Amino acid sequence: MDEQAGPGVFFNNNNSGLPGGGNIKAPQTGDFGGGEAARAHYNIPGILHFLQHEWARFEVERAQWEVERAELQAQIAFLQGERRGQENLKKDLVRRIKMLEYALKQERAKFHKLKYGTELNQGDIKPPSYDS
Repeated sequence: MDEQAGPGVFFNNNNSGLPGGGNIKAPQTGDFGGGEAARAHYNIPGILHFLQHEWARFEVERAQWEVERAELQAQIAFLQGERRGQENLKKDLVRRIKMLEYALKQERAKFHKLKYGTELNQGDIKPPSYDS
């Protein structure tokens, strides 16, 4: 009754990933008689070691997932900002094109009036609306 636990009793260092830290006895060819030797032998320290190992693995996977999630969210934010910038640039360029088209129509009308002495009927020359 005075048994003391020696080193390695509570933590088995083989990383087999099996419950009991690999303390499972495989059935032998003569063990198929239904005896106790055919069943796996689990012990509390081995089960605790397995649970600790699985919990640590779960925490590592969770941390990796959170890092990947944060990276993807940062990439999404960057791409959304880039898209907004491209939209603003497009609006500005469209506004400039409309302004240049309006100025070109005015210059053509002025040239026609100077050359022929009559007003050029280009439809309706009106300033473009920039809020389209």
